[in-house]
Amino acid sequence: MSHHDSDYRWMATNDLMAALQSDTFHLEDVNEKKVVAALIKLLTDSNGEVQNVAVKWCAARDLAGVSVRPTAIVDTSVFASSFAPLVKKIHESQLQEVLNQLCKLLTDNREEMRDIAGIGLKTVVTEIPSDSFITSKVVGDLVPKLLQQFQKNDKNPQLDVIDILSEVLSRFGQSLAQGSDGPALQKAINDALFPLLNHSRASARKRATGAIGHLVSNLPDDLFDDLVENILSELTQRTGSSDYDKLRTYIGCLATLSRHNAHRFGQHLDKALPLVFELVQSSDDELRENCLHALDSFVLRCPTEMTPYIAKVTAMSLTYIKHDPNFQYEEDDEPMEADTEGDDGEEEDAEEEEYEEDYSDEDDVSWKVRKASSKLLASIIGTRSDVLQDLLNMVAPVLIERFKEREESVRVDILNTFEVLVRQTGVAAGVEKIADPVSVVPGPKRRKGAVAHDEPSSPRELLRQLVPRLSKALAKELKGKSILTRQAGFGLLREVVRVLNGGLDAQLGLFIPSIELSLSNLNAGHLTKASTNSNLKIEILEFLRLLFTTHEPELFHRYLSKLIPPIMSAAEDKFYKITSEALAVTVELVKIIRPIPYDEESKQYAVQPLASPQFREYLQSIYDTTLKRLKAADVDLEVKEHSIVALSGLISQAGDLLPSDQITTVVIPLLIERLKNELTRLTTVRVLKSIADSPLFENQASTGAIDLTPILPEAMSELTSYLRKSHRQLRVASLQCLETLIRRYGKHLASGTFSSILSEVRPLLNDPDLHILPLAMAVICIVVYSGPSAEVLPIIKGDVQPQLVKMILDSPHLVASGTGLDALLKVWQAIVRTGEAQLFSQSVDMLIAPVSSASGIASSKQAFAVIAQSLATICLNYPGDASPTITNFMAEIEKKDASESMCYVSLLTLGDIGRSMDLSAKHPNVDQTVLALFASSSEEIKQAAAFALGNIALGNLKRFMPVVLQTVREGGKRRYLVLVSLKEIITRFSHHEASTESTAILESFAPELWQLLFQNTEETAEEATRNAIAECLGKLSLSQPEKFLPDLRSRLSSPNAHARATVVTAIRYTFTEHTQHDDFDTLLRPLILDFLRLVKDSDLNVRRVSLTTLNSAAHNKPHLILGSLNELLPLLYDETVVKTELIHIVEMGPFKHQVDDGLDTRKAAFECMYTLLETCLSRIDVFGFLQRVMNGLRDPSNDIKILSHLMLQRLSQLSPTAVAQKLDDLVEPLKLTLLAKSKSNAVKQEVEKTNELVRSTARTTLVLQKISEVGVSPRFVEYLKEVQGPQSAVQDIMAAEAQNGLLSVSVGGVMPMDLS
Repeated sequence: MSHHDSDYRWMATNDLMAALQSDTFHLEDVNEKKVVAALIKLLTDSNGEVQNVAVKWCAARDLAGVSVRPTAIVDTSVFASSFAPLVKKIHESQLQEVLNQLCKLLTDNREEMRDIAGIGLKTVVTEIPSDSFITSKVVGDLVPKLLQQFQKNDKNPQLDVIDILSEVLSRFGQSLAQGSDGPALQKAINDALFPLLNHSRASARKRATGAIGHLVSNLPDDLFDDLVENILSELTQRTGSSDYDKLRTYIGCLATLSRHNAHRFGQHLDKALPLVFELVQSSDDELRENCLHALDSFVLRCPTEMTPYIAKVTAMSLTYIKHDPNFQYEEDDEPMEADTEGDDGEEEDAEEEEYEEDYSDEDDVSWKVRKASSKLLASIIGTRSDVLQDLLNMVAPVLIERFKEREESVRVDILNTFEVLVRQTGVAAGVEKIADPVSVVPGPKRRKGAVAHDEPSSPRELLRQLVPRLSKALAKELKGKSILTRQAGFGLLREVVRVLNGGLDAQLGLFIPSIELSLSNLNAGHLTKASTNSNLKIEILEFLRLLFTTHEPELFHRYLSKLIPPIMSAAEDKFYKITSEALAVTVELVKIIRPIPYDEESKQYAVQPLASPQFREYLQSIYDTTLKRLKAADVDLEVKEHSIVALSGLISQAGDLLPSDQITTVVIPLLIERLKNELTRLTTVRVLKSIADSPLFENQASTGAIDLTPILPEAMSELTSYLRKSHRQLRVASLQCLETLIRRYGKHLASGTFSSILSEVRPLLNDPDLHILPLAMAVICIVVYSGPSAEVLPIIKGDVQPQLVKMILDSPHLVASGTGLDALLKVWQAIVRTGEAQLFSQSVDMLIAPVSSASGIASSKQAFAVIAQSLATICLNYPGDASPTITNFMAEIEKKDASESMCYVSLLTLGDIGRSMDLSAKHPNVDQTVLALFASSSEEIKQAAAFALGNIALGNLKRFMPVVLQTVREGGKRRYLVLVSLKEIITRFSHHEASTESTAILESFAPELWQLLFQNTEETAEEATRNAIAECLGKLSLSQPEKFLPDLRSRLSSPNAHARATVVTAIRYTFTEHTQHDDFDTLLRPLILDFLRLVKDSDLNVRRVSLTTLNSAAHNKPHLILGSLNELLPLLYDETVVKTELIHIVEMGPFKHQVDDGLDTRKAAFECMYTLLETCLSRIDVFGFLQRVMNGLRDPSNDIKILSHLMLQRLSQLSPTAVAQKLDDLVEPLKLTLLAKSKSNAVKQEVEKTNELVRSTARTTLVLQKISEVGVSPRFVEYLKEVQGPQSAVQDIMAAEAQNGLLSVSVGGVMPMDLS
């Protein structure tokens, strides 16, 4: 490298650079010094090629942000980047030598050498590991040398030096502050940078502002306060002067301080804001722009301190969004007809063309003020959901008026700002995104138009009132030349339709001309390139798809002649995304042309003729276009799938209006071909089900619809074979399709088909999938009903019944409740109804056999409960042989030496049977027999007896209710059990599962029962008993709310804490009812706050149950508490704080254990916060809420940390702008939790909890990554690089959770959890 021949130096340097890239290459101490010296010497080499070769391997990113002076040689400047791999290989002493030599070159007389040194120093600073032990020393030595450069060139500092210092402060500011000379160095840096804010060069001022921003992140409080005071002093002195450049710099510096240290800057906001408000009124538009940008930063970064000023800032934004002194807009006060089609004559066209001639003035920068105002409004709207109604009343009309903005970029910003307002309205109303209709095969049932029942002052209703004005203003802009404007406009319309679930009924005609124009390759009548129009077309097609699904079909009939040609043209577009979207629109378009409404009263679809003969031509056009795309062999898979769905939708909706011969000879064979294709078989299976489900097939003789009978053998063969595949979605779709085809065409299936279906479905009874198992049982059920008994019943008897029993015993959790249990009971019902006596007795014997041979209940309790429900279903569906079986069950519970398991199952079975029939007719002493079992030594038998007594009483309430009440009065050990029985009785009535006569009987006992329940409340200290009483009281109060609610309220002041807890718990049980009780809600609304105020009760348990009640109210009936949240939220937030007075130490032998009595209450508070986030966001201050969530990240409880993670994930979707401002503050708690490790002596359960917490943190980090930006949250971006980098200890966890996230998105994402 020191050879006199430049070629040798060139080759040696090239070889060294190649070696340095290898991870296995290491330098010895002796050679390391020589290599460093040689490379430093090459900085001044006379041969440029020698310098160039050292950097051939450098990544282009090292130059991307480099700014060199025009005289610098790019190849020479790149050379400095060769130190990047060297920094990682050499020791501290040599690294220090490199920095010293580069600092010396900063003072070189040659400009190109100064450039080389500057870029080299940037590279070295960037490559020094942030966690290296040498960092603090290297940085501590480098900073003074950089400061010396300011002293030497105080009047004309090098911009590279400022950039290097800024990079050092950004990466190592904390290390610098923690050093022994930290405060002194920070003061020196501050003293060097602050004067540069007054420098004559704009580039120096800009760089100094950025460096100061990095400095203040770790600046001591006194220096920070001095810096802010100095900036405010400079602003005060210059206020009223014409030194706008410096004023803009100081205002920009305030914004920078708020972004980098919002908490401390917020303390000075009251002094800074008056200056900003004064300067924003200056005559300089660029200064106004800077002031508005500063206010934008204050709103986002200092939300609490800015709250009193939000109204003033909003009013200011509304003023300056109209600031256009050099252009006079024409007033247009004439009303526009709602259903005009845009062809009002040449006069309107002339006005439109005149308007489109944008005013142009290069010196006019007022557009920057309007653009900044729009951005400021968007920030306020996106983070202030608590004032959403005020924003809709004040801001929305002004934004609509400004749709006429002459500057395209500002106009698009205004449209986007209004879209943010609409989206926030949807979030406040709880409107989730509408599922993609193409992802599931569309059925004939349509979702109707806007059916919301909002209050007059609700945000969504206020938005609905704005639709006419919005439509009129937006329709004008959608006819203009600007493609970006039209794209943003249709995006806004799509959001409006989504949030209102329609809402454009009277305004459709305004948008038809612009839709027709934009779907063609025309721009205001002139041909444009298709590539520039693709995004616009896709946006319009997505809008049309949503529009068709949310409005009544009749509204579109008059516009079909204008809509269908461009949609069909788009379906033949060369770009596959446009084609796919157009075909998706076609699915909904067919439902517009030929709607098939569903009659709720008759529970039938009404197939009607076409509204116009011309519509048949439209259907034929759609058919021809769709078939053409389906037949094409060279199209994208997405287009193939959408064409299959579109064709199936056409057949399902209008198959009787298409040429039958074409469908029989072309379409059906084509579908079978696609069914056999591995790529398209899943979609085809779904569309076959859709076709078979069509109402047109209910009466084939009259409608003339196609007949699928000819393809049934081939289709059935393929579908049954797919049940063996590992593809889950394919198996699910195949089972659903089989069930539909058998139900429709069971009589037409060939002999042997049913047996083959059963042989393929039977193995699925062992499938642990909770979705597949019920579908498999549904297929078995329909086979039993539809197939010939001689073929089906032997298989059921020999194979299916034993398999069902085995499934119950081996996997009872799969069929213990929900769809699994419902499907199982339907199978038993089908078996006994079809097989009659023979299969009845066999079913009973097979179910009882494992019970009679069982040694106990504990191991098979869940399975026995399923067996009992199965036995009850069998008896109720074949009453002929049921009586002897019921007698046998009675005998089992009367035996003194009966098997415990048989007694348990007999009790549960009798309870399920007694609920539907009166057992006292043949067994008059059944109540006493069951009551005797309350004294059993087995807890399971006691619980089963309580269940049985309550349900048997439902069969003859007049006979059994006095017995139950008498047992309650007697109290004693049987009190809790009889209360459980009573709960069973009252719960069934609250669900309206009893007759009118039985309801009247219960109401006659209600007053006596009410007093009896409260008497027991005060007498018992057992929480389980009080909970049973509370549930009885809550469900009972639903029967006579006008009488019982005031009594409940009066007991809130009871001195007995147990009584207060029972009352508030009783109210919670009224919220969990799924049936409607409007009268009860009306009476409860004015009283609800009195119950929930117990959140501040002196008793800890009362506070906990009150929080649980608030959570339930927020989840089930949020409308009852919306008006009270201003009072309830502070009380709720107070319960999220760790209270040291509730923490105490428990000694357990030699060990001491810390117990937090407030943990359950605190956890209930966080669960309640999560629920409020889902249902009451419009009444919540997001930033105040977010602060409590951030506090939860530091809670000692892992459960609360995970709850906080869930809330962060949800907030990032509901209010991403607010969360993005706090990402840097989240880094420390997230990192601490992500890197958490279990103790060496931790038990398995503790290890699993820690691992779940780490995974939860990783998921939260990945979700927050989607809203992070380097400019907004640099610390969070750095944290992401650290935890996802190859050296990270949690890299594998991050990668695994990222993969799981992709999988969850592919199946539709994760819905919010119910924590009520």
